[in-house]
Amino acid sequence: MNPQNQFTTDLKLPYSAVNANGKIKADWLLNIFQDAASHQCDAFGISGFDMAKKKLKWVVAQYNIHIHDHVDWLSPMRLTTSRAPWKNLYEVRQFSLTSEDGTCLVEACGIWILIRAETGRPVRLAPHMPGELMQVSASEPELFKPPGEFGEFHHETGRQARFLDLDLNQHVNNRVYLRWAVESLPEPYCFDYTPVQCRVAYLKEGLYSHRILSRIKLEFTQAGLTTGHSIFNETTETELARLLIKWEKIPQRFSANGS
Repeated sequence: MNPQNQFTTDLKLPYSAVNANGKIKADWLLNIFQDAASHQCDAFGISGFDMAKKKLKWVVAQYNIHIHDHVDWLSPMRLTTSRAPWKNLYEVRQFSLTSEDGTCLVEACGIWILIRAETGRPVRLAPHMPGELMQVSASEPELFKPPGEFGEFHHETGRQARFLDLDLNQHVNNRVYLRWAVESLPEPYCFDYTPVQCRVAYLKEGLYSHRILSRIKLEFTQAGLTTGHSIFNETTETELARLLIKWEKIPQRFSANGS
C-alpha cells in the first residue's frame, strides 16, 4: 500500500459481529470495509454523497476476502485501506485487518465502478476524480471470473428484499448478498464450518420487495467444504450475484458457557 494513500482506523470486535459459532460474521467485514472506504473518500471529495451531486453512483463489482485467523470478541484490531485506479474504469481498494501484534487476520480486495445514475452505464474515472488520485495505477487485481452454470444445486432458500437491505442507491447492499449466501448453508453444516475465503461477483441490482432465491451447491474436499452460490430474482430469473466460498471445519461446536 502507498503510505500517502492510506486510511487507518482502530476498532474492537463488537458482540454484534460474532455469530452462533463464536466466529466473525463475514458480512460484518463488508460493513467495516464500506465505512473505512467512505471515510477516506469523503476526505478526497469523492464519496457517494459527492458523486450523487454529479448524478453518479459508486457500485461494487467484486470482492475477494481471505479470513486468515480467528478474531475474539473485543479484540483490538487495526483496519487499513488504500485505493488506486485501474484502466481508468475501476477503483481497486485493498483492505487489511491486523491484530495488536501486527498479525494479519483478514485481507480483502474490492473493485468499484462509477456509473451514471440515470442510465447505469460505467463512466471513466479521470473526469470525476482529483488529478492526484489518478497518478499511480493499481496493479491488476486477482479477478473473480464467475464459473459457468453450477449445474446441480443441493439446497435453496427464498426471501424478500427488505427496506433495511437497501443502500443509498436504493439497491440491495453488497453485504446482504454475502449474508444470504452464508445463510443458505443448511444444518448441520452451518454449525460445523466457518468461511475462510469469499469471492463475490455482483451482476445485477436487487430492489426493494423483490422475491429472492439463494441456491447453493456443496462440494466436500479434504481441506473442508467449497460452496457455489447463485442468487437471483425469482420473478424475472435474473441472476444478481454469484459467489464461491471456501469453508474450514470447526474443531468443535462453540458454546458460550463452555459446555
